[in-house]
Amino acid sequence: MASNSAALRGPLLDAAGRLPFSLTVRLCDLRSRFLAKGTVGRRWRAVSRNGRVLLASDAPLSELADQVVHMRLQTWHKVLLRGEPREPWGVLMCVRRIDVEPNYVARLTPTCDPPFVLALAVGGEMSLIFQPVV
Repeated sequence: MASNSAALRGPLLDAAGRLPFSLTVRLCDLRSRFLAKGTVGRRWRAVSRNGRVLLASDAPLSELADQVVHMRLQTWHKVLLRGEPREPWGVLMCVRRIDVEPNYVARLTPTCDPPFVLALAVGGEMSLIFQPVV
């Protein structure tokens, strides 16, 4: 899927074979790369600055920094023109805070040089990279 391949890459995705998949992550502060869009029901939403990553969470962006979350990455489908079918648009990142030890840490970086197991483009030539906890 072209929209995901541009936004999401790395050995973890290659090993999973395809979306969706889940991981346990300690998040960094995402507010510089995501714009809060308010709530839908009891869930908070934010979109990346490049418009290709939709974050759905159980807390606002300001409360997610340095939190351990269960993260599910899947294809984000979107209707581009009224009356047209939904098309793959980007990555839907669903996160829920949990109280366990993380397997990965996430950080924003202007370069996307290895070592990382997963990288997600979030706009402004920035990527959210995931690295194993050591």
